[in-house]
Amino acid sequence: MNQKEFINQVIESARVNGFKIEINRNGQTQIDFSHKKLHSGHLAQLYPEILHRDANISGLIDAVAPGRPCSHKPMRELIEKLAEFA
Repeated sequence: MNQKEFINQVIESARVNGFKIEINRNGQTQIDFSHKKLHSGHLAQLYPEILHRDANISGLIDAVAPGRPCSHKPMRELIEKLAEFA
């Protein structure tokens, strides 16, 4: 899976799992994790490290998008679901 496929799969998985998907004012697709958002630029920065089996997802998110702790658990769950189908 390349970076673009990763971003598309995470966003589609988030949509299927009930998260609101929006386009921000900069034209980036973003996932709304209960008032805190991760956009496609953040997802691009997380790739490919976030896919490693022993990745520290919370630490990776904090490095590219600090102040979004409510995104850590749902993002971890989305990545686990992607890994099941990879």
